[in-house]
Amino acid sequence: MNSANFKGWEDLSPKTPAWRVERPEAQPTNSMPFFPDQNGGVYEKLLANLPVMLHCMDGSGRMISANATWCDSLGYSPQDIVGRSFSEFLPLESRSRLVTEIYPKFLVSSTYRNAEILIHRKDGSLATVMLSMTAYRGDKGRLERSVCILEDITGRKIAEIATSRSDQRFRGAFAAAAHGMAVVSPTGQIEIANIALGEFLGRKDLQTATYGFEELLHKDDRGQFLNGMRQLLTGEIAVLQQELRYNHADNKVVHGATSIALVKNEKGETEQLIVQINDTSEKKLVNERLQKAQKMEAIGQLTGGLAHDFNNLLTVIIGNLQLLDGKLGVDEKSKKRVAEAVDAATKGSDLTKQLLAFAKKQELAPRDVGVNGLVKGMEALIARTIGENIELKVEVMAGEPHTLIDPSQLESAILNLAINARDAMNSSGRLTIETQPAYLDRFYADKNPDVIPGHYVMVAVSDNGCGMTAELLEKVFQPFFTTKPAGQGTGLGLSMVYGFIKQSGGHISVYSEVGHGTSVKMYLPRRMAAEGGVEAQSASTISAIAEVETPVAPIVRRRQKILVVEDQEAVRAVACGFLEDFGYEIVEAADGFQALAQLQESDDIDLMFTDVVMPGGMNGFDLAQAAQSLKPNLKIVHTSGYPKGAMVHQDEPRFKNGFIIMKPYRREELQKIIRDALEIQ
Repeated sequence: MNSANFKGWEDLSPKTPAWRVERPEAQPTNSMPFFPDQNGGVYEKLLANLPVMLHCMDGSGRMISANATWCDSLGYSPQDIVGRSFSEFLPLESRSRLVTEIYPKFLVSSTYRNAEILIHRKDGSLATVMLSMTAYRGDKGRLERSVCILEDITGRKIAEIATSRSDQRFRGAFAAAAHGMAVVSPTGQIEIANIALGEFLGRKDLQTATYGFEELLHKDDRGQFLNGMRQLLTGEIAVLQQELRYNHADNKVVHGATSIALVKNEKGETEQLIVQINDTSEKKLVNERLQKAQKMEAIGQLTGGLAHDFNNLLTVIIGNLQLLDGKLGVDEKSKKRVAEAVDAATKGSDLTKQLLAFAKKQELAPRDVGVNGLVKGMEALIARTIGENIELKVEVMAGEPHTLIDPSQLESAILNLAINARDAMNSSGRLTIETQPAYLDRFYADKNPDVIPGHYVMVAVSDNGCGMTAELLEKVFQPFFTTKPAGQGTGLGLSMVYGFIKQSGGHISVYSEVGHGTSVKMYLPRRMAAEGGVEAQSASTISAIAEVETPVAPIVRRRQKILVVEDQEAVRAVACGFLEDFGYEIVEAADGFQALAQLQESDDIDLMFTDVVMPGGMNGFDLAQAAQSLKPNLKIVHTSGYPKGAMVHQDEPRFKNGFIIMKPYRREELQKIIRDALEIQ
C-alpha cells in the first residue's frame, strides 16, 4: 500500500484522530469546488443542487463543502460544517465504525458503498443514513478529495423496526395460540403451522413436513371448501368461514370451525393465506347426542299420540265386536270369527301398550324396591327362559341398594334383555346379570344431556354374542328397529326398556364390540336412607364406598410412568388427562402392538393401564401376558366398557385376581385403583 495515500489519515484510532485540528476560519460553503471544474462551474452547480445529501472532504478528512439538501436535511448552516471533521457529526458507535472499518477499506479501494450509520442533526436528534464514498486522487495518486453521498433512511428504518416488532408479536401469538393456525401459500402448501394445529390433526411433523392443506381435509368436504375458496379469491366474501372435517393421523375424523383470510401485497396479489381452526369435535359429539335425545323425544311424542288414537279405535272395534257376539245366537261359525277378531284386536291393544311404554306414557306403579333381591329372585325364571346351553351368572353388589321403580316393569325389562342376549348368542354362550353402585358425574352429564348427576344402581345384562356395529348402536332404541329376521321380532323390546328407564328418571346405555358381545346398562336413581345417607349395608361395604368416593391425596412419590393402552382416542385422552393430573408421566399406545413397542423402548414404565377389548387381534389379557414376559414386575390395571362381573367371570385364567375398572369411571376411582396396583409388592 502506498503510504502517500495516508496523508492526513495517519492515525485512524477513534481516540486521537489525526484530522481533529483547529478549525480554520469559517468559509462560504462553496469557497472550494467539489472537483476541479474545466467547464465553467457546470458540475459544481449540478452537485450543489442535487436532491440528495452530498458533501466533500479534503485529503485530511475535513469537510470543505456540503450541498443545500445536506444542510436542509440535517438543519446545519454552511458555517457549521466547513473545516470540521465528518466524524464529529457522528455518535460514538458510528464514529468508531467510520474510523476502524469504513475509512481503512475506503483508502484501499477508493470507494465504499452503503454503510448504515447514525448522524446527529443540529437539534440533537439522530438520523439513520446510508453512506457511500468516492475518492478523487491527484496525478501522484494522492487522495485530494472525497465525495460522500448520504441517503436518509430514518423513516424506512422505523418502519422496519415496527414491522419486526409486529412480526415478533405475531409469531409469539401464532406459536402460543390454543387453536390451530397455519400460513398457507397461494398454491395450497402449508408453509408454517403452530403446535396446536399439529396436535389437532395428530401430526407431529406438520411443522417440518410438506403438506397440501387440501389433502388434510375429509374427501367429502373438499368440494365445499374449494367452492368457498373460489368465492374468497374472487372477492365475493372477505373471510371464508366453514365447519370442515379433517383427516386425523389415527384414521379418524375430527371437526374444526375453519376461518381463512387472505394476505395481499401492494399490487393486490395474494401472497399468503392465514388459516385458523378451532376444534369442535367434542362440541359436535355433544350436539349429536343432544339431537339424538331430541329425536328420541320427538319419536316418543309421535308414538304416544298414535298409540293413544289407536287405542281409541281398538276400544270401538273390540266393544262393537263384543256387542255383536251377544246377538249372534247359535251361529257357531260367526261366533268363532268374532272371537278371532276380538283376540287380534286385543293383541293390537298390547302393541299400543308397548308404544306407550316407549313414549314414557304408560301407567307405572313405582314403589321402593330392593334391587338385589329383585334380580336374585329372577335367576330361576331367566335360567329356564334362556335354556341349558347358555351359562347364567348373577352377581350383585354388597348390601341392598334401593330405588323407586315399578318392580314388574323392571322385571320385564331384565327378562326382555335376557331374551335378546340369548338370541344374539345363538342359544350358546354366557349371560351375566349384575348390579353395581355407580356415580354419574357432571362430566358424564355434559356428554349425555339426559343424565342428572348423582348416585345410581346399575343393573347390567351382558352377553358374549355377536355384538353390534356403531351403525346399529345408533338405532337400537328406535321403535320397530330390529336385527332379527322378519316375523321373529317387533322391534319394540329395547324401545320399551328405554321408555321405562327414562320415565323412571334413569339412564340407559349400550356397550358392544363386534365379535365379543353386548352389555346393556340400566342406571336406576338410588334411594338414600333418611338417616345415615346410604341404605342399610354392612360396615365394610360403607367403608369401601367411602374410600372410593373420597378424593385421594395427590401422588407425592417419585414421578412414576404409566403406559395407557386404548384404541379410542377420546377415551385415551380422558384417562391420560386424569393420570397426568395425579402426577404420573404418561406414555400412550393405540393397540397391543404399539404398547409392546413402547415397553421395549422404555425401561422405566411402572404400570400399564389397558383396555380389554382392542382391535388388531390382541386383547388386554393377551397384551398383559406378553408385557409381563418382557417386564415381570410390570403392574397392570384393566378397563372395559363391559361391567366388571361380565369381564371377570369369563373364565379368563390369565386374569386371576387382577385389577379392573369399569367404564365410565370416576376420577377418584381411577386414582385409587392405580395407587393400589402400584403399591402391590
